[in-house]
Amino acid sequence: MKWGLLRRLVGYSTVSAGTVVVTQAVLVVAYAVLGWPAVVANVVAVCVAAGPAYYANRRWVWSRTDRHSLTGEILPFWAYSLAGLGISSLAVALADRWWQTTVGVSAANLVGFGVLWAGKFVLLDRVLFARPEAQAADGPGSRPAAGSRELR
Repeated sequence: MKWGLLRRLVGYSTVSAGTVVVTQAVLVVAYAVLGWPAVVANVVAVCVAAGPAYYANRRWVWSRTDRHSLTGEILPFWAYSLAGLGISSLAVALADRWWQTTVGVSAANLVGFGVLWAGKFVLLDRVLFARPEAQAADGPGSRPAAGSRELR
C-alpha cells in the first residue's frame, strides 16, 4: 500500500471515529435524556455530525483547500450521508421497536453507518476529493507524487 493511500485511510478512520463520537453523543442525549423518538434523535444526530465530517475529510484528510463544488462534492457527500441516514434510521426504528433501549438504538445507528463506511472512503478518495496526482501515486508501478514518500 502506498504512503498517500495509507495516510488518507488513517485520516478518514480518525475523522470517522470523531464523527461516531459526536453522532452517538447527540443520539444518546436526544433519545435517553430528552426523550425524543428514536428516529428523530437519529436524524438530528446524523445531521449535526455530517457537516464537520465533510469539512474535516475535505481539508484534513484530502488536503483540499480550493473552492467547494456544490455538484461535484457537497451534494454527492450529502446524498451518501442521506443514504446512511436512511439505513441507520431503519435500523434505529427496528431496534427501538424490538428492544426499546438506548444501547440497542445506539448499536443500530453504528451498524447502519458501518455498512457504508468502506464505500464512502472509496467515493471520497476516487471521486469527490480525488486528485489525479494522488491516484497516479497510488496505482501499481507508479511513482509517488511530488513531495510524497513511499512507505517501504
